Amino acid sequence: MRGPSWLLLGTLLACAHPASAPAPTSSSPGAARYFPLAVGNRWNYRSGADASAVEVVEIRSVKDGHYTDNRGRLLWVSPDGLRDQSRVILREPVEAGRTWTVVLGPDSAEHWRITSVGNPCTSPAGQFPDCVEVESRVAAAEGVQLVNRITFAAGVGMVRIRTSLLRQGAEVPQTDLLLTAYEVAPVRPPPKS
Repeated sequence: MRGPSWLLLGTLLACAHPASAPAPTSSSPGAARYFPLAVGNRWNYRSGADASAVEVVEIRSVKDGHYTDNRGRLLWVSPDGLRDQSRVILREPVEAGRTWTVVLGPDSAEHWRITSVGNPCTSPAGQFPDCVEVESRVAAAEGVQLVNRITFAAGVGMVRIRTSLLRQGAEVPQTDLLLTAYEVAPVRPPPKS
């Protein structure tokens, strides 16, 4: 769970929440709509394989529009989309088929794609009517790719993170993290710097 869950550890409560998401406002910007950033927002996750393993992510502070979580990682919304300190996680405009590449080093790059927009999704935390799924792929070794699929729900944030290894056309699941509870403030435009 260490490497593949970089995004989960960098972003995402331990309190019960209703089974339906708050209604996002139609004026919410694209990427910000799918990952509400506010101090105090919290998400609680469990591994699909190990229901006792719980991961809690909480936004602890904000400075100049950059939010810091309980792991010390930064998140913010830029004109490009939702970002952490290394990459764009959800690119603007949020539309199916949108692609982008993040250079990780001289010989390594992540290739991202928005695979679906506006479809419903579910997790133990509830059913959500408006979700986005993104996929990233990076070469892990000769002939092997690490595939990371992240599902965001409007007004909620990340509801599922799945990683797998793709080797010679066969996909081997590695992790499956599911949202079990959350507490988020209503979606608002990001603060001005």
